[in-house]
Amino acid sequence: MNLTGGWHWHWRAWRSQERWAPAAAQIETWLLAQTMPRDQLVLIGASAGWMLPTAWLIQFKEVHAWDIDPWAAPLFRWRHGRALRQHGTLLQLHTGDGLGALTRCTQSLPNAFFWFDNVLGQLRFTADDVQSVERQLGQLKQKMRSVAWGSVHDRMSGRCSPSGALPPPQQGLAPAAMDSPQTQAWLHRMGAISPCLDHLTEQVLVEGTPVQHTAWDFKPGYAHWLEMGWCPKTL
Repeated sequence: MNLTGGWHWHWRAWRSQERWAPAAAQIETWLLAQTMPRDQLVLIGASAGWMLPTAWLIQFKEVHAWDIDPWAAPLFRWRHGRALRQHGTLLQLHTGDGLGALTRCTQSLPNAFFWFDNVLGQLRFTADDVQSVERQLGQLKQKMRSVAWGSVHDRMSGRCSPSGALPPPQQGLAPAAMDSPQTQAWLHRMGAISPCLDHLTEQVLVEGTPVQHTAWDFKPGYAHWLEMGWCPKTL
């Protein structure tokens, strides 16, 4: 079962919009404050864009969205299509493996901004070999050097204490090591209850990349630690 696709996922996302609103608002504020290129946007793992701000999408001239889930394209168009049309943004939706199409996409759209939309942290569920997933994620920054790119992804997830509100966003630099005092303090502020699930994304972003950490109230008693950051092209 795809944990982030299919009708069951979209039903949960639709039902959870109010609960997810604080995290979505933090993502929107962060994205709108960034200075990444805003000509062409390539979304990898776009789903229906449940956590993507329309106000950010309409700033691009073109949006190319990839997701392997056949429900994603029509629901993405339902959520964002009208606003994109009104602002003259070309929308192209692709049902397929965006990760598998990366080389082709970076070659055909070298000036685009590539955004991995909460997909990289899910790769650990696609293979039995955790080490190979870690290597794949750690090598991504080399693969993406020819374009500007960024990601929002899960770092950790798990049970949390229901005693208080989740913390406000925290700024930092990649990578945030799991055993660092800052990371442990962040998890403590989230009310994380050990053991937590490591999504293997510590090494995704280039070292020194400014990042934002956001606590996502995924469901009652269960939270995700989201990390977001972006890197300019270096080739």
